[in-house]
Amino acid sequence: MALNTELAIQSIHTMHVLIEKVFNGTGNEQDLIALNSYFTDDFEMVGAAGKRISFEQVKGLFANNQGKMPDIKIEIYDEEILIQSDASIVLTYTEKHTKESGVLVRRSCALIEERDGKMLWRYLQETFLQ
Repeated sequence: MALNTELAIQSIHTMHVLIEKVFNGTGNEQDLIALNSYFTDDFEMVGAAGKRISFEQVKGLFANNQGKMPDIKIEIYDEEILIQSDASIVLTYTEKHTKESGVLVRRSCALIEERDGKMLWRYLQETFLQ
């Protein structure tokens, strides 16, 4: 059975809604727990500045920035599937962060694995566009 591409794309949107809620302070501890549940234990990413970041560091980033960006708005668009198999998918998307201080836009490439019907993020690479 092939991976459900709609669920994979939806995971991008749902996860970023949670990120926005955690960062802008409208979320609660359950939102942080839900956000962290989207990642595999061996998740790794390369941030837009080129730094490798482990899952433990990502969890710390989320926990340490709770409520510290009250004006942040995150938009996701231009999702594109690059390749998929029965258990995983590689896709790209554009992510726009808008705050009073300005706008950051990045193009991201994610490897998402389906495990027991749940979409789990295994790898993420970000590149600044603006």
